[in-house]
Amino acid sequence: MATDPLRRKSEPRDKPRPNIWAEGEQRPSFNLRAFGRAGLHLSREGVAPLHAWAARTTRRVAVNVKNGAGRIPEEKLGRAARFVPSHLRVAAWIKNGAAILSHASATADPDVKRGNALVMEIEPHLWPVDEVAPIPASPQPTAPDAPPVKPDPIEAPPVVLAEPMPEEDPLAAIRDELAEDLAPGAAGNRRPKKAKRPAYVPPSGPAIPPSPPGEVATGAIQVFGFMLGWLSSFAALPYGLAKAGWLHIKGVDLRLIGTDD
Repeated sequence: MATDPLRRKSEPRDKPRPNIWAEGEQRPSFNLRAFGRAGLHLSREGVAPLHAWAARTTRRVAVNVKNGAGRIPEEKLGRAARFVPSHLRVAAWIKNGAAILSHASATADPDVKRGNALVMEIEPHLWPVDEVAPIPASPQPTAPDAPPVKPDPIEAPPVVLAEPMPEEDPLAAIRDELAEDLAPGAAGNRRPKKAKRPAYVPPSGPAIPPSPPGEVATGAIQVFGFMLGWLSSFAALPYGLAKAGWLHIKGVDLRLIGTDD
């Protein structure tokens, strides 16, 4: 029997139907847990670049301050110069702030390698090790069995004091000056002016770069960076949730976002 080519062929019933027929729509089902995880992931992705930009900018500012940008001359500070920190120490403080921002970016960044690379970029000290002020070495104790060497006593000659001459009057010079001051029309009647105090000259010396932060300071920088990274991530959570909701409307499966964290 010949088949009609214009007749529609019937498909077998065991063939699976597309999702658009089976579920009625292409958008995946809403999952509250996946929505929250995707929102936190997107907020971390939005915050981490901001912290990285701030860390690099802060380190550049520290380098400029180290080179003398914004430095106030000691002559203008006067007596307050001893209370104002040097520009080298201020540059070190600014660099420590950049290190905190780098750890915050590494904490918020889902990409661990990218965060660690940023920390290694910001972490180095502003000055080489040979330029940093050396730590004074403690005196070496002497051996207990070696008795201290005592110097030989030197006999000092007796000191002979000169006796005052009986004809000399120690107050004669003072009496002469008083007589000249009390004489009529003498210029000594005027009260002598007090000598002006010399202007304060701040002590000048070579500016020594501060030493790099120790173990305690490094640990504090890491802790502050960790706290700042997570606080900023939770503060930007509304942005992440809004973006996750927009992606769900567009048909993106939120269960695939943030699974690597």
